[in-house]
Amino acid sequence: MFYSYGSLYSQAATSQAQTDASDAQASAREAKTEAELLRHDVDRLLLITEALWTFLKKERGYTDEQLADAVKEIDLRDGRLDGKAAKAPPQPCPKCGRVNSGKQSLCIYCGAALPVTLFAS
Repeated sequence: MFYSYGSLYSQAATSQAQTDASDAQASAREAKTEAELLRHDVDRLLLITEALWTFLKKERGYTDEQLADAVKEIDLRDGRLDGKAAKAPPQPCPKCGRVNSGKQSLCIYCGAALPVTLFAS
């Protein structure tokens, strides 16, 4: 059998394209699975949140308007009404006073523990 250089190159390119397509399909399946897991987590958190809110309304007498006001107040902490919580601001270390990222748990300069921000994003 005789193959020209062009046909060998074409076969190699086709084989590479098929490999790339298979890899892309696998990545897409993985992303879809991850998205489904995240959706499940969000749905579960919504159920838990609604249950907790139901308890607070029943046991403490809070109203939906009070909840809406609290959500708006929290949303506006960064000066924008955008449906997102404010990012944790940089904070000074209680030991050395140097400013660290809001995401750090230990000072990057002296290693001291930084105050924990429970709802930092």
